[in-house]
Amino acid sequence: MTKRADLVLLGDRIWYLPDGVYELQCIARTRRGPRCRNPIEHGQIASWTPMRSIHGLITVYDLSDHGDATLRRWREQHCELHDSPDIVDFSSPEREPFDSVRHASVVTSLEDKIAKYTRHLREGVTEDWCPWYPMPM
Repeated sequence: MTKRADLVLLGDRIWYLPDGVYELQCIARTRRGPRCRNPIEHGQIASWTPMRSIHGLITVYDLSDHGDATLRRWREQHCELHDSPDIVDFSSPEREPFDSVRHASVVTSLEDKIAKYTRHLREGVTEDWCPWYPMPM
């Protein structure tokens, strides 16, 4: 599986994750000294939400409806095992504030979206990614 950059919505702020949501690891230092290798989440707890930015369309992993504890844990980039205030971090969090110019690779322009939609209509593919064939009359 190749890593891909993702956007995550924490409260009212969008963050850029260069390695993606599913590759995001805890940054806490373990008792033995190295960095924790646990993922921040096991499975998908939030939904992917399409949004508009100044330069086009983006899709964010929307955690804004989750409780303060989950948002804090994601901001601090700690797994559930290391979710406590006395944990020492091995490194700084691997996220940066989203900038639609600097992170243009995750922004889809409206022209690209329209071209993709038109191509899908021409090929008979619906939004469900199932082939669609018109019924004979």
